[in-house]
Amino acid sequence: MSIDPITRQVIRNALVATAKEMQTTLVKTAHNPLIYEVQDFGMVLTNRFGQMIAEGSGLPGFLACLPPTIQSGLELTTFNEGDILLSNEPDDTGTHISDTVLYMPIFYKGDLVAFSAVMAHWADIGGMMPGGWCPNSVSLHQEGLIFSHNKLYDAGVLNKELHRFILRNVRYPKLVDGDLNAKISSCQTGARRYLALCERYSKETVEEAMLETFKLSEERMRREIESIPDGSYSAEAFIDHDGVVRGKRHRMQVNITVKGDSMHIDWEGTDPVAKGPINHPFVGTAALCATTLKSLTMPLDATNDGHLRPLTVTAPRNTLVSAYYPAPCDSYGYVAEIIVHLIVRALAEIIPERCPATTYQMCAYSLSREGEKGFIGGEPVDGGGGAFPHDDGPSGIMFAGNGDAPNTPIEVMENRYPMRFSEYSFNLNHRGIGKYRGGYGVVREFQVLEDNIDFKSSTENNQNPFWGLAGGGDAGVSTIIINPRSSAEIILNERTDNLWLSKGDTIRIESPNGGGWGKPEERDPKRIAADVKNGFISLDDAVKQYKQDKDLLEKLI
Repeated sequence: MSIDPITRQVIRNALVATAKEMQTTLVKTAHNPLIYEVQDFGMVLTNRFGQMIAEGSGLPGFLACLPPTIQSGLELTTFNEGDILLSNEPDDTGTHISDTVLYMPIFYKGDLVAFSAVMAHWADIGGMMPGGWCPNSVSLHQEGLIFSHNKLYDAGVLNKELHRFILRNVRYPKLVDGDLNAKISSCQTGARRYLALCERYSKETVEEAMLETFKLSEERMRREIESIPDGSYSAEAFIDHDGVVRGKRHRMQVNITVKGDSMHIDWEGTDPVAKGPINHPFVGTAALCATTLKSLTMPLDATNDGHLRPLTVTAPRNTLVSAYYPAPCDSYGYVAEIIVHLIVRALAEIIPERCPATTYQMCAYSLSREGEKGFIGGEPVDGGGGAFPHDDGPSGIMFAGNGDAPNTPIEVMENRYPMRFSEYSFNLNHRGIGKYRGGYGVVREFQVLEDNIDFKSSTENNQNPFWGLAGGGDAGVSTIIINPRSSAEIILNERTDNLWLSKGDTIRIESPNGGGWGKPEERDPKRIAADVKNGFISLDDAVKQYKQDKDLLEKLI
């Protein structure tokens, strides 16, 4: 069948709109601010073979993980109309078990035609740590409930035993159940819209339109790769420690080969799987490689399976970036950030005009309490974005793996949890200087208003800071201070858990800048003067760091 180009584009864009409507449905019905504010989720539509036909604008690292999850289900399960399945095995889903996938087959007149799927972070998954993100687990089984393509609904009938089992094994059942229903609604939205397209154009036309779109997207991606000089390019970075074995840093290495219209990314040289939970499943690594390549080549084109085909990804089995069961993976996000930045660092050697410097490394926290008045709250704290090859980096954004995810507004945090904020400002630590400077991190300072609150922090690369490019300064490090400016002050320069807070305790979180791009002495004096005028840097510091003439800057100010 040959589809005319207008019809093909109408169908393609209708499917993209469908994925965006799935996102809207989830945001409007979720119970947890981590979903409806931070948007810690991803959603896709696939064809009946599990190949991506459209994605929402959730976390980039999630989106390419969902098709392999569905493809695993196709190998394991026979689908009925009305089925809804749960899966969170890292070997299939690519992240940690808190990011539970809910997906459903879509049937048209008795035939399987597509799938809709949502991955989102549950408020709790029943593991050793409230809310997940264990800092020191040594086995996947310590991290919570494991779902292996289990049918929550079988042919439209709720599996009441499984549903009850889930709610009895999580700490915050109402929150989890609310988000579970929100994910079901999101998938059902995708199904309705897909079926409407089948009614309008026929299921054969919709499928053929996307197969042609795959072909065209692949051809364009191959042209983009062909414009990159052939050769082999490598980069390395380090993780401070794995959360269990302190004092031992872990090495990661990427090796990229460009040959004609294809690219191969290999992770030979990366350290073996760690004892602690910083390990990254291979499915997620392959997804991040694809996401990074696309962001550097075709960032504005709506993603589908065709974009992924010119890329192959390999790694030795059971390394930091290719962990398999039963390796602990709950703190996988630190490695995820480095995967993205290492690929960019390696390719900056040949396409520097496309490659920004690093964002800040992950900085997050959570507050929780169990029992009758229990709650779980927290957020990834925004920070500085890496400088571009042509401009300063953005301030107050989420780290690279979170893409465009927003932060949680202070008003929401104060409304939902026993905390009161006293400061939310830029962190003017003057790291990441360069011809173009990195964006600024932030300061979030708050006081807890009740006793018996469990505090957990998540930071990394404080001993091995993220880097700048082309001579730019590094991105700096995160700092978390308990009771700042007091005799009881505690400075946390690495992740921690089970730190119990009492009413009146104050927490100050300082996230770092992004990395700089280019040599600082090449920075335009007008940009420096503007930063001084806006209060981002003092005149004396500007003269010292950028090696500029003080009289010239004073005239420009």
